[in-house]
Amino acid sequence: MHKNITIVFWGNPFFDGRCMNMIDEVLNNNHNVSVLGIGEQAKDIEYNNAHIILMDTNKFNNSITKYFKYFKYVKNFIDNKKPDIIIASDLYSMIPVAKTKKYHNAKIIYDSREIYTQLAGLKNRPIIQKIWSYYEKKYIVQVDSTLVTAEIDKKYLLKLYQNLNIKIIKNLPGNNFLNTQSINLKQILCIDEKDKILIYQGKFHEGRGIRFIIKCMQKMDNIVLVLIGDGPMKSKYIEVAKKYNLADKIFFIDAVPYKMLNQFSADAYIGLCMIQPISKSYEHALPNKLFEYAVAGIPIICSNLTAMQEMIDKYNAGIAISYDNQTDFINAYEKITSKYTEYILNEEKQKKILWDNNHFQEIINE
Repeated sequence: MHKNITIVFWGNPFFDGRCMNMIDEVLNNNHNVSVLGIGEQAKDIEYNNAHIILMDTNKFNNSITKYFKYFKYVKNFIDNKKPDIIIASDLYSMIPVAKTKKYHNAKIIYDSREIYTQLAGLKNRPIIQKIWSYYEKKYIVQVDSTLVTAEIDKKYLLKLYQNLNIKIIKNLPGNNFLNTQSINLKQILCIDEKDKILIYQGKFHEGRGIRFIIKCMQKMDNIVLVLIGDGPMKSKYIEVAKKYNLADKIFFIDAVPYKMLNQFSADAYIGLCMIQPISKSYEHALPNKLFEYAVAGIPIICSNLTAMQEMIDKYNAGIAISYDNQTDFINAYEKITSKYTEYILNEEKQKKILWDNNHFQEIINE
């Protein structure tokens, strides 16, 4: 049975793998899809029969009023669409969506892709943290299903809020990452053919280990670092690269739409994800980039935090190390280089960590 499904996201869905994979799956199952997100400018877009509305991010510049404005836009969007199912893709979307429960008989799915009340950005803001914790506690009981990315997050939320209907939907990549045709990064960026490319793709936030990686670069030869993404720390990382005289070995590329990102991943030598445990959310992290690297056919060096270590061990997809040990990082690079093909997943294993294995459609049909 076709359903009218609305996805609400505090961000641009075109740059978010989880959103795009959800959109693609519900479209492939012939549901009607509408999406509300935020972009650099207001846009009304048709994407494979999905109607995507992007609000201008400049409407939400005021730190005091931005969420209240967003809540109002979400309410109006839902009132207009009258969906059968609403997917709230973050805490900031779940709150206004849950508030509509008494007006619309829609099934609500809360995608708690992170532990939002324990985000790194809240670690020194206890009052703000308490406010978001209050709102989550108040409204999470209104949703029909809560999604998390790993078992560790499921246990954490069940300890806080009993009797939740929690499903694990991992941050797996779409089919576009499998057997992809890479672009020629060396040619585009004028990189010497002898140099190997280390790649990081994601947000530039505190605690992502980017400063640590840059410092490690000082002690390594014949490699370059390509950093793809945007975020509040980007300008600082550019300054760090200059400080260590590494500007000619480190390349910054603006955020790439998810449907193109696979071409960049596949052209690298090793994928990086050195998250630091500066918050509960980061301690539990199991980022989509790990699976994207693995399906794109490149080994991984990542932090040995619980969920990431388990992924690396299960698939032998790379090496997990201490998040702050430069010697470990260099040794991991050298070990991978010496046994490179051992850390590349064969196609059978790659297919097992594609988005379709999440069975997201079953949750829609419940």
